[in-house]
Amino acid sequence: MWQALLVMEVATLLGASFLYLLAARAGRGLVYRYGRYMHLTPERLDRAERWLLRRGSMAIVLGRVTPGLRIATVIACGVFEVPLWRFLPSLALGAFLYILMYTLLGYFLGPTVLDVVAAVHLPLGVLGSLVPLILLLVWIARARRALDLGPTTEAGAADRRHRWRDGAVAGGLATVVSTLTMNVLVHAAGGLVLLEPGDLIERTRARLAVLVFVQIIGPVLLLAAVPAFMAVGVFWGAVYAEWVEPHLHWPDWLSGVFFALLPLSVALVVVLPLLGSASTAVEPLGPLAAVSEAVRHLAYGAALGVTYPLRLARVPARWRRTRANLPASVAHSTS
Repeated sequence: MWQALLVMEVATLLGASFLYLLAARAGRGLVYRYGRYMHLTPERLDRAERWLLRRGSMAIVLGRVTPGLRIATVIACGVFEVPLWRFLPSLALGAFLYILMYTLLGYFLGPTVLDVVAAVHLPLGVLGSLVPLILLLVWIARARRALDLGPTTEAGAADRRHRWRDGAVAGGLATVVSTLTMNVLVHAAGGLVLLEPGDLIERTRARLAVLVFVQIIGPVLLLAAVPAFMAVGVFWGAVYAEWVEPHLHWPDWLSGVFFALLPLSVALVVVLPLLGSASTAVEPLGPLAAVSEAVRHLAYGAALGVTYPLRLARVPARWRRTRANLPASVAHSTS
């Protein structure tokens, strides 16, 4: 019991601290700019700041034990610059109470809960990735509509100095979208054939490049591999924004998909052969690995293409409308 509680507490502290630092780096301006697309108006954010400042550590503890507020509490603490010396102890206490409550529920009601979960194995597996995927896609669509963006944009022409930075952010978000997409496809595949869902899922996982990589490195190195996996997506996003997107004048999603052929080629020529040689003790990858990587990269490219233009939120609306009404060739020449 104590080992399980310790591991979950450490994992929560690491993940939440990273999110806190990221929110603190992004700053209040970024939250004000994009928060309105999720009904986080400046007024609501200001009220949240006053609540945090008035209640102090207790607000952080209560936020961490309240479902639906756990992540928002960490982001708010970073954005509103709650001192680290106050944030970390309150985070540790709130996280431990939350973990302890659910662990004890599992300890005393475990067999009953497992029987219920086993009966709805496939729906839970799908929903665990499908719900956040839908929320992300809806947010992206609403943000593009609020910015009055057409199918084709010249996003790279604005604020050229920060193209790589905005591309890196879009690359990180696209990595999350593509990963969730693959999770949904793997779990949903179980309902399309006459095999037991768990059996098909395990067979599929044994041949997916990303999951074979996890098996090879083991659970300990996974803590370092996950940030590295995200860093690769961030890197390709910066490359797309800095050197590729300014030269493509197709619909945003198509430009992203076209660019994704480059990292896909690297994966097929370099990464898959390395994994194949290292995974002989696990199971041969087979052609499914190449197919899964192609699907993942195409999802990444499409998400990158439609997300990167959200950088235009920082430029005047008049500029966006003017460029949206110009033909692509003319718009490019004026940039």
